Amino acid sequence: MPSLADRYVFFEWLKVFALVLGSMFGLLILFEIQDSFTDLVSYEATFGQIAFYYAILSPSFLTITLPASILVSILYALGQLHRSNEFVALRASGMSVIRVTRSIWLASLLISGGLWYLNSSLIPWSVEESDRLMLSLRLNKEAQEMGSDEVGIIQGLSFDNRRANRMWFINRYSQFKSQGYGIQVSMMNEDRREMRRIMARYGYFDEVLGYWILFDGRQIIHNLEDDSNPRLPPFDRLEARELTDDPGLMLLFGKRPKDLSFRQLTRITENVTRDENPKVLAYDARRHALMASAASCLIVAGIAVPFAVAGVRTNPAVGVSKSIGLFFGFYLLTSVLNALGRDGSLSPVWAAWAPMVLMIVLSYFLMRRVR
Repeated sequence: MPSLADRYVFFEWLKVFALVLGSMFGLLILFEIQDSFTDLVSYEATFGQIAFYYAILSPSFLTITLPASILVSILYALGQLHRSNEFVALRASGMSVIRVTRSIWLASLLISGGLWYLNSSLIPWSVEESDRLMLSLRLNKEAQEMGSDEVGIIQGLSFDNRRANRMWFINRYSQFKSQGYGIQVSMMNEDRREMRRIMARYGYFDEVLGYWILFDGRQIIHNLEDDSNPRLPPFDRLEARELTDDPGLMLLFGKRPKDLSFRQLTRITENVTRDENPKVLAYDARRHALMASAASCLIVAGIAVPFAVAGVRTNPAVGVSKSIGLFFGFYLLTSVLNALGRDGSLSPVWAAWAPMVLMIVLSYFLMRRVR
C-alpha cells in the first residue's frame, strides 16, 4: 500500500495536473473553434453536429497536452513543496528524491503506457471521424450549390502499385460519389513493360466485393514479341476482379503525413514499401514519431523532477527555467531528427527513438546528481 507521504505528494501533483490539463484542453478547443467554427456554420451544420465534431476531435489533443501538462504540474507541485519546506522535511526524514517522487514517476509511466494505447486506438478514431464529418458537411453543402457532379473532385489522381505491377491514372475522382472518371490502368510485367491496358469512362470501387466495377471502356493487350496491340471488344460493364486497389489508399497519398492518424499511416506503410514508392518514407517517419511520442510523458518527468528538486539549494526559478529550456531543446532535437528521417538521411526508427533514448540517459544522470 502507498504510504502517507506517497499519497500526499501524488494528490498535490494530481490537483495541479488536472488543472493544467483542463486549461490546455480549453485553450486548444478555443483555438480550434476560432479556426473551424465559421466553416461549420457556413456548411449549415446543426448545433448537435457542431458539438459532436468538437467532442470527437478533443481526444486528438492528448498527444500535445499530456507531456506539457506533466512538465508544468511537476514543476509547480514540487515548487509548492519547496516553498512550504515540506520537501525539506521529507528529505530530512531519510527519504531519497526517488522515494519522495516515486508516485509521480509511476503516474508518468502509466500515462505513457496509456498514451501508447490511445495513439493506436482512440486518437486515430478521433482524427478520422472528425475529418470525415467535416468533409461530409462540406460536400453536402457544395452539392446543394453546385450539383453533385462538381463536388469533391480530385484532379489527376495517380497511383503506382509496384507490388502488383499496376499503374493507375484517374482524370477526375469524386469524393462525394466515390467514383472515378477517365480511368486508365496499366498492367505490367516484372520488367515494368506494359502488357495490358484498361480504359473506362467511369467506374467505382465496390467495398463489399473488393474490386473495381468499370463502365463504357475498352482493353488493349500488348504482344511484346511482335509489337502488335490487339484491341478487345468494347465493354459496357466490366467486373475487374484483379483490380483490388482501394481508392481510399490512393487518396491518403495526397495528404500530408502530419494530417493522418496512426492507423492511416500504418495502412500506407503496410501496403506500400519504401522501395515501391519513395514517398512512403515520410509516412513511415511520422508513424514512428507517433509511437515514440508516448514515451515523452515519462521523459518530461525525468526532465522536470531533477531540476525542480534542485531548487532546494538554489533559486527555484533557476531549476524551472533550466527544465523548460531542456524541454524545448528536446522537442527541437526531435523535430530536426524527424526531418532527417523524412528525407531519408536517417532511418525513421532512429530518427524517432534516438531523442527519447538520449533524454532517458540524461534524466538518469540528472537524477543521480540530486540523490
